[in-house]
Amino acid sequence: MNSLIKIFNRLSIVLLVLSGSVQAQQVEVTASVDKNPVMVDESFNLTIVANGDVDRGAFDSSALLKDFTVGRTSVSSQTQMINFTTTRSTTWTTTIIPKKRGIYTIPAFDIAGSKTKEIDLVVVPVTAGKSSQGRDLFITTDVDVDKVYLQQQVHYTVKLHLAKDLQRGSLSSPTLENADIRQIGKDKEYNEIVDGKRYRIIERSFAIIPQQSGTFNIEGPLFEGEVVDNSRQSFGFFNRSKAVNRVGPAQQIEVLPIPSNYNEHWLPSEFVQIDDEWQGKDGDYIAGEPITRTMTLTAIGVIEEQLPELNSQYPNTVKTYPDQAETTTIEKDNTLISQRKESIAIIPSQAGKLTIPEVKIPWFNTITQKTEYATLPAKTIQVVPAATQSGSALPIAPTLAPAANSTPEPSNTNTQSIVQITGVEQYWQWLSISLLVLWLVTLVAWWKHATSFKGKRQSKPSTVRTSDNEKTAWKALEKSLNTGRAQDIHNQLTTWLAHLTKDKNATLEQNLKRVNNPVLTQHIDELLAARYAKSQASWQSTELHQVLREVRKSWSQQDKASSSLQPLYPNG
Repeated sequence: MNSLIKIFNRLSIVLLVLSGSVQAQQVEVTASVDKNPVMVDESFNLTIVANGDVDRGAFDSSALLKDFTVGRTSVSSQTQMINFTTTRSTTWTTTIIPKKRGIYTIPAFDIAGSKTKEIDLVVVPVTAGKSSQGRDLFITTDVDVDKVYLQQQVHYTVKLHLAKDLQRGSLSSPTLENADIRQIGKDKEYNEIVDGKRYRIIERSFAIIPQQSGTFNIEGPLFEGEVVDNSRQSFGFFNRSKAVNRVGPAQQIEVLPIPSNYNEHWLPSEFVQIDDEWQGKDGDYIAGEPITRTMTLTAIGVIEEQLPELNSQYPNTVKTYPDQAETTTIEKDNTLISQRKESIAIIPSQAGKLTIPEVKIPWFNTITQKTEYATLPAKTIQVVPAATQSGSALPIAPTLAPAANSTPEPSNTNTQSIVQITGVEQYWQWLSISLLVLWLVTLVAWWKHATSFKGKRQSKPSTVRTSDNEKTAWKALEKSLNTGRAQDIHNQLTTWLAHLTKDKNATLEQNLKRVNNPVLTQHIDELLAARYAKSQASWQSTELHQVLREVRKSWSQQDKASSSLQPLYPNG
């Protein structure tokens, strides 16, 4: 008996599974909308119900994107078992907003091999569905111009009108293919009477810069939120809310291409200006000393990526070390303002007048529709020598001042006074003769000494002193090279080269020409570029140190060779 019961139970389970499998294969799907007709900017819900075992991702709403703005899709599943019969259902609910008025067809959707029926939907204008009391929620959009040039700023304004209390909500950005869109400024909130009804208005502004020419529609932003529903009964302290969705009307714009006769860098704007600042050492411009020039380009209604490089030209008598450019875009009075700032270190190699050519930046005036130029005029500066050599001043014979108590003697002096004056004169005469004899003896002794040591006097003094100074300067330079600080290396290098070439008044550029080593010049250019850059680059002093050792060794050998030459007239 027990075995029969077990067999019966197993058969029941098998039949139950088979019954469920058969029902699973029979999928029924339906589609419905909660509103028909609907207004242009009003949302409605499309509901798809599938009775059967189906995948939750079986519904694809992409077919609706052509004629509608498609919002979120929520999915729910339900399973029931009654009298050993299992039923499953899956429901998809999608929020949809029509883009413009007309009659549209919601297509059939294929769910697990079964298709829904098509739905004809009527979309009416806003005025046709507006009640006498006005609407509680709607969006308006506006553009400042409907015809612009490529990459010209379009000022776009969206206003959300609320006649009910807002519980929560979010407002998306407008959409335009191939365009740079960014919000500018902060949201504004104020109250306004529209068609006799009071609204709370939230205003938001956007800057749209199209990157492609042609005729386009700027699709309005989508608002999703919840408002207090006074038509429903509230419980306790909690208010009933209702989900709402609205979309702003589309705005059509025409984007004109770049004029065919325009051959410059394309910069469409209402205003462009260029300025520069000069910073020298205490306002003086000295040969061999850096001069920092900072140029700033400002343009309205464009973003920083549209600004061109500031290609300034400089004469061959200067070395230039540009720094990395700084760009930024700010917002002021609901308008984009972009800037490009370039700094460059200019090192003149010689004294005199230095003329910097003008800088011209072309731009297209969107108001006058003409090509204009932002200009920096040519600038002439006076460069003074690195060090002024003072001439040897001739000795000035000292002037003997008369004694403080000496007064002219009257003509009628007595005999005693005459005798005293005569004695004083004789004393000074003998003293002068003695000093003259002593000076002659000293002059003869000096002449003999100078004659006997003429060769030594000609060769040693200046050479030893210069060598000692070069060695000291080299040790200081090596110490700076070991630390790796570009500024210290530059200062010590200038001093050492002056001792090496025995010309302390020459600039670094002039001494490099005398050394005439292209490899050294290249490394020093890299050193100066690292020094004058605001952002320190990864520069190493190791290779420069090695090149300087070779230059010093080569220069020392040249000095020894020149000093070993026999004089042309060895006997004087």
